[in-house]
Amino acid sequence: MKIFKSINHNPDLAIALGYFDGVHVAHQKLISRAVDFAKENKKKSAVVTFENNPSNYFNKEKIHNISSNEERLERIEALGVDFAYVLDFEQYMQYEALSYLQDVLVKNFQPCCIVTGFNHKFGRGRQGDTKLLEKYSSHFNYKYIQLTPQKIQTCLISSSNIREMITNGHIRNANLLLGHSFSLKNNVVKGEALARKLGFPTANIFWPNNIVHLPHGVYFGYAVVDKTYPAIINWGKRPTFDGSDEEIVETHILNFDSQIYGKIIRVLFVMKIRDEIKFPNQEALVKQIEEDVQTARKLARLS
Repeated sequence: MKIFKSINHNPDLAIALGYFDGVHVAHQKLISRAVDFAKENKKKSAVVTFENNPSNYFNKEKIHNISSNEERLERIEALGVDFAYVLDFEQYMQYEALSYLQDVLVKNFQPCCIVTGFNHKFGRGRQGDTKLLEKYSSHFNYKYIQLTPQKIQTCLISSSNIREMITNGHIRNANLLLGHSFSLKNNVVKGEALARKLGFPTANIFWPNNIVHLPHGVYFGYAVVDKTYPAIINWGKRPTFDGSDEEIVETHILNFDSQIYGKIIRVLFVMKIRDEIKFPNQEALVKQIEEDVQTARKLARLS
């Protein structure tokens, strides 16, 4: 997939429009519609998205993303998209809706197909919608496809619902709607080696500032280094060791004993094992970690 940070002339594309935070199950279906249409008609496909979340220009409270831009683009590429246009939203937010459609999308891409979600909005004041895209489809000679609301059981698959689930600690439900595990990626930082002294070395990373937070706790998941390993992930402030308000993600990787300071790892959260609590002494903490390890080994065999 070729990535562009600005518009260029690239005609006859099947394009998918949206921010696609998390690239959840509904996003995957939407983007795949554009990819499938392109392949069936011997065309190329593209995603037209933005560097920053447009919702942050319309909401009073800052919205934290489900995924980084890097992960978002990796997941879009995995769906078979040919081009991704990652644009600066501020350059386009003042376009009237019809002008954006005509002078940006049609002028540059001459799209053979446009695919959006059922609630897609665009243009100044979010005046453009699916009705406008449908209305002008014959005039500008493109096929318009609108993805209907997608649900799992009765739950609408949406980034806002997934964000709320993560914030409330319902990681398994969030992952179900995502179609993959919620994850973080960052450099391993050098800590105080407290966990190593207890016999459970950890790879420590900081939680990226713009990513939605899980509640503190101990989670079962996976760590991706050179390959994927089961892991126990402690996210919090290490209350048993007094004196620090620093929040850190500590990952004890099972069946792994290599030096990875400074390397980049991805940590995948699968399910919560327990709350983060303060233990009366280190012996009690070690006993609990041993139980956590056994729990993680059982879960790894089941997954």
